[in-house]
Amino acid sequence: MKYIKKIVVLLIPGIIFFLYDFNIKAESSEDYSIAYINDYEGECLIKRKGQDIAEVIMDIYLPLYEGDSVITELGSRAEIVFDDATLIKLDPNSSIVIKDLKKGKNNKTLLDLLKGKVIAIVKKLTVDEEFTIKTKLAAAAVKGTEFIVEAGDEERVGVYDGKVEVASVDMDGNILHKIILDKDKETKIVKKLKIPEKPKNLGRDFIKRYKEIKDLRKKIEFVREMRNKGEIKKYKLKRRIERIENLKKIMNNNPNKFKSLTPKQKKLIDKMMQLEPYYRKQIEDMERKEIKEKRKIKLIKQLDKIKKEGEK
Repeated sequence: MKYIKKIVVLLIPGIIFFLYDFNIKAESSEDYSIAYINDYEGECLIKRKGQDIAEVIMDIYLPLYEGDSVITELGSRAEIVFDDATLIKLDPNSSIVIKDLKKGKNNKTLLDLLKGKVIAIVKKLTVDEEFTIKTKLAAAAVKGTEFIVEAGDEERVGVYDGKVEVASVDMDGNILHKIILDKDKETKIVKKLKIPEKPKNLGRDFIKRYKEIKDLRKKIEFVREMRNKGEIKKYKLKRRIERIENLKKIMNNNPNKFKSLTPKQKKLIDKMMQLEPYYRKQIEDMERKEIKEKRKIKLIKQLDKIKKEGEK
């Protein structure tokens, strides 16, 4: 794990790097969290449960826990993956709190959208599993679908695939009225009325996001595939290395930008680069193990073939 001391912000035209001053310690290959930051763009923050100050997101795969908040500033976006199977994406100027995050036979995820918009690509859930996004006025519960929720004075829910149960709630979270929202439909809950409006076709602003939904679907389907194949750890390591390599390219293409950095800032970048050999070593170890397993399987098949031929 990385022990955070302080944050330094490095500005390059069109790119912002948030670098933590950290002591490098090898992360266990068995480290796993139910939820984590999958990607981000611009200035995004994590506010840990019980903490008054939010930390700037500076890396992918940061673990998230019950009580944590994720905040996106103007022009920023953040993706969160749950259990390597469900993905949500926060729009700019959005804020969400992880209220409930349980893993096991009865998986349960409850998110509070305080402001902004969130798109969700939710895996197909079992009867005992729950995935719900709440706002001040509404709760959207799903069993495996693709939808969008917008919080504000008028709160909206739109469905791109599957079905969503949309319920209006009071200040205590008690359900007042609920409807089932089908594919390509949306509803709105106005504060004064406090009940979901009759479903109607998706609005133009929601329709414009179909391509984005398709891209997010492909992204989380690939993550699911990597996990099913047992290759999710290698995939994550490769993504980390790719980010470091991109930083190197930027340094080579804009050397003058880095010459103006303070010694402390340069030291932080050096520490970041020191992680690359560790990541590569992990991948090498995994690939070496894979080769041994393949050879072992091949040998077993050969011995089995010889045995069968001897029995003839």
